[in-house]
Amino acid sequence: MDLSAFSNDDFDPKEWINKTFQCTEARENKEEFATTIVAKLQSFIQEVNISLEKTAEQVNQNIPRIAREIEVMQNEAKLLKQQMNSVKGDVMKVGHDSSESMQVLLQIDHVKSSMQEASKALREADNWTTLSADVDAIFDSGDISSIATKLVGMQNSLEILADVPDYHQRCMRLESLKDRLEVMISPQLIAAFNAQSIVSDVGLMYTKIFKDIKRLNTLQRHYHTFQKEQLLQQWKQIVDSDPDETIMDWLNNFHDLLLSTWHTQMSCCQQLLPETPCVEVLCDLLVDVLTNLDPSLSFCMDTGIKLQANQLQCLIELKQITDRLAKSLEISIHAIDPKFLNNVHTLLLVKTIYAPYRSHIEKYDCLEEQQLVSSLKTLSMSEDLEDSAEGRCQQLTHGCGYVSLLRALEGFLAEYSGHFRCLLRLFKTSQHRDLDHWTMFQQALQSTQVTGEALLQVERLQVLYAGNVREVGRRLGYYSSTEDTSVNPFHAFDDILLSPSAKRELQQMIGVLQEEKDVSPLKKSVAIFKKMCADAGSLVSDLVMRQAQVHLKKVPSMKLWSEGTGNSVIADLPEFSLTPQEYITEVGQYLMTIPQHIEPFILRDNPGLQIALKNCNMSNGQSQDGNSNVADYLLECLARRITDCYYENILQISYITNSATNQLVVDISYFCDVLDDLGLTPSTDFQHLLSLLKVKPEKFDSEAKGKPHILVRKVTAMCKPRI
Repeated sequence: MDLSAFSNDDFDPKEWINKTFQCTEARENKEEFATTIVAKLQSFIQEVNISLEKTAEQVNQNIPRIAREIEVMQNEAKLLKQQMNSVKGDVMKVGHDSSESMQVLLQIDHVKSSMQEASKALREADNWTTLSADVDAIFDSGDISSIATKLVGMQNSLEILADVPDYHQRCMRLESLKDRLEVMISPQLIAAFNAQSIVSDVGLMYTKIFKDIKRLNTLQRHYHTFQKEQLLQQWKQIVDSDPDETIMDWLNNFHDLLLSTWHTQMSCCQQLLPETPCVEVLCDLLVDVLTNLDPSLSFCMDTGIKLQANQLQCLIELKQITDRLAKSLEISIHAIDPKFLNNVHTLLLVKTIYAPYRSHIEKYDCLEEQQLVSSLKTLSMSEDLEDSAEGRCQQLTHGCGYVSLLRALEGFLAEYSGHFRCLLRLFKTSQHRDLDHWTMFQQALQSTQVTGEALLQVERLQVLYAGNVREVGRRLGYYSSTEDTSVNPFHAFDDILLSPSAKRELQQMIGVLQEEKDVSPLKKSVAIFKKMCADAGSLVSDLVMRQAQVHLKKVPSMKLWSEGTGNSVIADLPEFSLTPQEYITEVGQYLMTIPQHIEPFILRDNPGLQIALKNCNMSNGQSQDGNSNVADYLLECLARRITDCYYENILQISYITNSATNQLVVDISYFCDVLDDLGLTPSTDFQHLLSLLKVKPEKFDSEAKGKPHILVRKVTAMCKPRI
């Protein structure tokens, strides 16, 4: 029997009994099984009682021994406490007795230290006197090493004598001796620079001397001056050597010289000036050289660019030469230690390298516009507007000049649109000449299509440049959400290429594009081409109307309306016996001919014509959605205008007889049938007019209800005797 369940804290008798009686033996004879279980439990209870009695007996026997052991431990603890109190008293007594002795020892040590310092000061004072006495003799010997050793000794002595009354005079004396030594060393130092032996043992000796006398900054100044004069002299030789060379040749040669100097002097600086980072030394050197070139780089560039026919291309080529120099320096500095890329000396160098370009980049919009306008001489009317302007902007400004580029594009597109305006004026003038009408119609449609294609290109350009400006903002860190927005100065083109005002303009444009998605960078150009699309569409519409009006303008003055048919029998004939008059059949045939002349423009997708018609706003034309058919839309617009013209001419009829009214109804019905054949529906007003003319006089008032008052009034006046 498993008795482990009885030891659980959450023992449940019912649960244990139920679980025990689930066995096969219990199911066969529960009473017998229960009797057996009770007997077993009683037996186990008896065993537990016996075990408890034995345990209790053992505990009673051990209690006296445990009590004796506890008493012994208490006595030992009391004895230990007494001993600790005794030791504590001894320690306090020793501390009290020794404190006075320690104070005496400290005072004696202080006196000893003061005596040692005084002794050292006396020795150094004596040493200063000794060194100062024979320093002139050492200088007369010309032994630079001995002189340096003597000055170092005087320098060390002077550090000890900081509190003597004549300390200031002694410092001046020492500095004058150091200046005297520098004068002696300078010719030999220059000779070492010239002989390229500055990194030899001789050069290292000079470095040690200047370091020992604490004048490494003076050595750096000598080095800087020598290298600067060498580079300035070599620049002058480059400019004067060959009069046939251009500014590009000069710049290439000089940049090669600068890079060669940078790499060869790197190890020299590390040994010669160990306490100053070589990157800082060489950056300062190149900045000083570039700032003091004679003639200046800006002057040479200005003169060279003015001599070029394509000034912008020349400027870009010069900038690419400078970019190669900057890239080589960036790679070199990064290889030494990337942290130097954000050093203030590096930033100043980058700005100095690109300084000659800033004045030209300020005029980039004018240069770019001239370049674009000059291309109009070879640019066909249907050629893609997206030319190499984007590439030039990237090459010259790395995208930071997009504000200027967009200004240039606005100017160029305004000039470019002049070609379209001239074409439209030519068409308007040609309308009154004896030219084939349908040829003129198709040429006008072609002009509308080309204008629409130009508008599409302008809209694509502004989407392209909006995305490019956002990308420039991302590269320059304008969209960064972190606090660290530092950009490698070699890539911070907004700082190194743009003037403060131009940088603010770029920042404003990037900010606007970040906040608003539907920004139009070429808003003026888009408006210009939309206006030309409207003008071109009007030209097409006017051509169609001019041909239709040849027939429709006769309507108000036709004698038929006032005289009638002249035959009462014919007047009483039904409408189906009448035939449409010639004027309206001519118009109908003209309308039926329009689709075949539109067909060449819809044999394939024609987005140019579609967007042009979308911006035409033709009279009474329904708005064109993206899915509508270009031909259907154009035909509907033209038909509606002809319908309106017919409608207005009918209303100008001053008087119409009964029989003539029937004829007019036949004419209008024929016109409506033509529209129906073309898949078009007459306008609502036109349908109202037809219903008013067809109705019997006695039903006119009921038919007129709900129709426009002006229309009812004019029909009433026109048909007054009949109504």
